Amino acid sequence: MVERRFACTQCGACCNRAPELELGEAAALADVFVLRLMLRLYSLPRSLADYASPNQPRDQASAEFYQTKRLLSAFAASSWPAKVLRGGKVVDYTQYLSLSVLPLDLGTGACTALSGTRCSIYERRPLSCRSVPLHYSRAEAFAARDLDAFVAAPGYACATGDEAPAVITAGAIVAAVSLTARSAALRQAAIDQRWKRSIVSAMKTSQHGLPTPKEVESQAGAGALSASMHSAWQVAVTAKLLDPAAARGLVKAQSALIGRTLTQSPLSEEARLTLNEMQCEYACVQD
Repeated sequence: MVERRFACTQCGACCNRAPELELGEAAALADVFVLRLMLRLYSLPRSLADYASPNQPRDQASAEFYQTKRLLSAFAASSWPAKVLRGGKVVDYTQYLSLSVLPLDLGTGACTALSGTRCSIYERRPLSCRSVPLHYSRAEAFAARDLDAFVAAPGYACATGDEAPAVITAGAIVAAVSLTARSAALRQAAIDQRWKRSIVSAMKTSQHGLPTPKEVESQAGAGALSASMHSAWQVAVTAKLLDPAAARGLVKAQSALIGRTLTQSPLSEEARLTLNEMQCEYACVQD
């Protein structure tokens, strides 16, 4: 029987970077994080036979495959078939385009909302933080391995003994806070779908300075591409999903935050360069 116990000790170690957000969460945190639209591809074989490894129990492989497929389908903005040469064999895959929001990494090694070892926006924290240590976008079949890796991270002081509550029992997530966050994330993804589809449509014609799907695909091996969050808000206005006045308010909030952030130190040179570019961009928008 797979059982895992976990309790947060508020050591703050896992707050070593800013949290990824769903699109619909970004507006509420535009005064806290300097936001960038993130575009990345995930790939999954189209058949279970091509997913499973030779020595893997079939029930485990099946759970991983179908749960992952459902989650990718729920959160993806778009998907399309692809063929991949693997081990001398052409394998059919599905590519899933993910759109999310990631605060700019300032190179400080900590989330900008962290105060000491405590979250300064705890009541407003995004779903990715609420789902710690089991991220809502990961299949439940991976939960035990994910938790083992999480608590083993250097410097983490998580409680995992008998005094901590059970979070995984018989391979299933039982922690109420994790289950609530996972359900809320799926609801948010459904709400965001129209916005995501509108962004994909704009990408296909290179509108609002967005990269094309082909550009994202060509850069997949190097990681995610980022774009201005202003581009995503422009698409939302065009699609009548966001009021123009609200969009201007978000640009103003981001511009003010960028100005405050540039006065802070230390900042990595890369972050400072990006912040200066964003400051110019938002200043032009407001003129």
